[in-house]
Amino acid sequence: MMTWEIVAYAYDAAVHCVGCAEERFGAEALATDTAEDREGNPVHPIFAGDEEEHGPCDTCGDAL
Repeated sequence: MMTWEIVAYAYDAAVHCVGCAEERFGAEALATDTAEDREGNPVHPIFAGDEEEHGPCDTCGDAL
């Protein structure tokens, strides 16, 4: 896995897998940085090279 690959997204004060984020916002909105959560905050990608470790997806429970 390359360090620049997106492994999850942060929104609604939680971390979600790519599949759940794409299902909610659509791949195009995520790719163009136009997705916003329920409070109007931008959705942030989490990259494989980020030093933080995250637990499972807060939507589906799959490992990130």
